[in-house]
Amino acid sequence: MPGPAAPPELRARARAGGSKVARRVLDQPLQRIGVLGALVLLAATAAFGGLEEQTQDGPEALVVGTPVALAPFELTVHRVVWTTDLPGQHLSDDANRWVGVVATVRNTSDAGLLGVTLRDALTLDGVDGLVAEPSDLGVRATSVVVLDDGSSLSPVQPGLTYEAAFLFEQDGSAAPPTTAAVQLQQHVWRGGTMDATPAWRFPTTVLRGALDVREAVSDAPEEDA
Repeated sequence: MPGPAAPPELRARARAGGSKVARRVLDQPLQRIGVLGALVLLAATAAFGGLEEQTQDGPEALVVGTPVALAPFELTVHRVVWTTDLPGQHLSDDANRWVGVVATVRNTSDAGLLGVTLRDALTLDGVDGLVAEPSDLGVRATSVVVLDDGSSLSPVQPGLTYEAAFLFEQDGSAAPPTTAAVQLQQHVWRGGTMDATPAWRFPTTVLRGALDVREAVSDAPEEDA
């Protein structure tokens, strides 16, 4: 009887790494691979950590207010809120609402990065009625904006720190969430399967936390009647 296949976590890393050889080898029972196949396996997986000891079984716990280095960003998640009124932002339906993750963002690389890379760095899970379609990483933000002026945070300039909100549109027919699973993803700098040009690719979830969600409250002073 064929032996067991390679560990699931190593097969997952092979798929993320884009190596067709590694994926084919890792999906075979170990007894069928043999000595030559094992050498191919080591060579094919070395580039994405196949030779390193894998000690993490899943995402670590996300802690509010704690800066986290997630190449190519440093993110600090502060709170999750919802609101129906956000100046400068337009819902696809007036009955809908925004769910916003307020965070501090810093680009730790040496070049400006487009907002699409930042949107991959923080996603939501476990919230009913989000308008955007989920991916294998969760639901990406509809947009990421600078808190001070509501402008789009793109590009994200290197070395600068931004107070930002990751905005997710929620259908008004769904109840406002009371909790949300916030997931943080880390990228790697490497070429792709179809494009060998190095870039920040292959986001992988490394932190996850179930956070309370509350209604946003304006901090503007009330005018006297």
